[in-house]
Amino acid sequence: MTYLMKQKHFLQIFLMWVYLCIGVTANGQTATFNKQVVASATNKPELTDGSNQSLIRGGLYRVKLSVAPTGTMTGAEFLAWYDGSKALWQLRMVTAGGTTSNHPMLEVENNVVKVSTKHANNYTVLVFAEYFATGNTAARPTALGASYHWQRLANRLYYMDGNVGIGTVDPKAKLSVEGNILAKEIKVTNNIAVPDYVFEPEYELPSLSAIEAYVKEHKHLPDIPSAREIAEQGLDVGEMNLLLLKKVEELTLHLIEKEKKMKKMETVADRVTELEEKLRKMEELLLDSGEHTD
Repeated sequence: MTYLMKQKHFLQIFLMWVYLCIGVTANGQTATFNKQVVASATNKPELTDGSNQSLIRGGLYRVKLSVAPTGTMTGAEFLAWYDGSKALWQLRMVTAGGTTSNHPMLEVENNVVKVSTKHANNYTVLVFAEYFATGNTAARPTALGASYHWQRLANRLYYMDGNVGIGTVDPKAKLSVEGNILAKEIKVTNNIAVPDYVFEPEYELPSLSAIEAYVKEHKHLPDIPSAREIAEQGLDVGEMNLLLLKKVEELTLHLIEKEKKMKKMETVADRVTELEEKLRKMEELLLDSGEHTD
């Protein structure tokens, strides 16, 4: 069979297939598809291969176009990926060559949205979400703010841009928590010098009388913020701990000085006791000598 004959046979077969599948109007301007694919709650057509078999992978994964009720709405159209009997939807990006490598996978399983990678190595997975509602002043993001970037690396979660709020949609710091925090350990680092300088010889330790005068006037210790300042500006935990440490160190120095003075007083008291004992003995001797004279 020549090449031209093969082309002719192919063209005849193709035109016959078009004639069977497509009805053409008299004027030749409108083409109508007679073959229809109807999706409903009871009719769920599947994409099949040349052997009329469902598109599957390892007997588990299928691709379907379905119509099913969702909540209070009926007839919602969706494209669903099924993994066995699980309520699972998966979408994975691949390269042009068809390999998955470390490309992330988007999953919705039992109402939980996941972005992950199945690779054995710790590849970075980046999630970006943008809040946008033009003209809709009532719409607000309920959890994370406006535009936000989350990145997971190994077992750590990072917020890449802006502040993080827990219990608040308007965080004022890198982490704002509207409520209580329960933790086994909190480590605070800052640029405030640890008050070891209190123990340096050149440090001028304030006297107790000076502290007394300050407290009577200001109603709080020197260097410590007042109750009003804390109510207005909040409490810096790291700074306050260092200030309290400074006061403890100053108090320790005062106690050391007091102990030295008490030891001196005890020495003087012991000396007075010795002198009193000697004086008592001298009085007894004088009394004895007077009796003998009589």
